[in-house]
Amino acid sequence: MDKTQDIMQRVRRIEMQARRLVTATFAGLYRSGFRGQGLDFDEFREYTPGDEPRFIDWKVTARTGIPYVRKFHEEREQALLLAVDASASMRYASGLSPDSKLEYAARIATTLAYSAALNGDKTGLLIFGCNPHFYLPPAKGARQYLRVLSAILTAPPDGAGEDVASVVDELLRTQRKKTLLVMISDFLFAPDKQAIGKLNFRHELIPMRVNDPLEMTLPPAGRIYALDAESGAQFAANLSDASLRAEHAKRVHSHFAEWDKLFGQMAIDSLHLLTNDDFMPKLRALFKRRSRLFLH
Repeated sequence: MDKTQDIMQRVRRIEMQARRLVTATFAGLYRSGFRGQGLDFDEFREYTPGDEPRFIDWKVTARTGIPYVRKFHEEREQALLLAVDASASMRYASGLSPDSKLEYAARIATTLAYSAALNGDKTGLLIFGCNPHFYLPPAKGARQYLRVLSAILTAPPDGAGEDVASVVDELLRTQRKKTLLVMISDFLFAPDKQAIGKLNFRHELIPMRVNDPLEMTLPPAGRIYALDAESGAQFAANLSDASLRAEHAKRVHSHFAEWDKLFGQMAIDSLHLLTNDDFMPKLRALFKRRSRLFLH
């Protein structure tokens, strides 16, 4: 089978999976959890018990002596922007899952893009971690989610990891209107509070971290020879050494704990997924939380 046929088969397989998942369980939930991205100010009104405190306008309240809240109406058109990491580390698959991290990310992205298409919303895409980056401006329709899927699966494999600040700068340049921005990556780059803060201020950011199970816990597999996907460096390690495995687990935990702390400080709702997980339960739970937030 040549490369083109292989890509076409993978596109069809992932498309059918996304259609089945969204039609069965997710389309309405996606829409209810997507509210709040395209809200325009409408008018002020007096606060009533049950109103969301974050919508209180303190300047008007101070002038009048009566609590007032800002009332909004929802825009007819909303946009989903997918930022997908296609760096060399995202090509890794340990064999504990049939998917590499990149293909797993493609399945999540396609599920979200297909949901947006069913709801009449626009979807855009930025692929980073490859050379060159790929930007697909937000657009509507069924063809758009297929463009998203095809672009991720055919992203050039010659990229290396990059700092998150450069990715954020490109996202802010290419997408000026507030969107729901879903960033799908293994987040192996260093946390950057300033960059993430700028991105979350402009957009509604949802980071989705995708890792292979063997990245988190090394097996006692004896002596191995490994290749660093990002730098190309080769090294040997004896995984029978329990202290080596424990040190690796400690460093991995510390790295991702830094990211979790950053997201927590900024009240950013994030997901952590392993490639041998069914991502739909966590995705549904996320949008249920968002739905409750916007309905109250």
